[in-house]
Amino acid sequence: MRLENHNAFPLCRNRREQVACVGEAMRRLGEGCTADDLKNSLGITQAQLDAIADDARAYAVSKSTIQTRATVPAARAA
Repeated sequence: MRLENHNAFPLCRNRREQVACVGEAMRRLGEGCTADDLKNSLGITQAQLDAIADDARAYAVSKSTIQTRATVPAARAA
């Protein structure tokens, strides 16, 4: 698997954006991604990853399990 460095992490302005960035990287890399995969993909250090890994994991899980339901008028649904 070829990992791409997306350079988004250094542009994050606050912790919330960093968590979202790492969480989206986890989703993009898929189940079984390792810390090394994330570090290589985002160009971050182990210390940076350790600081937000738990919150990023929770973010990735919540984004992966939410199902958006489309509402369609009953006349069109039938």
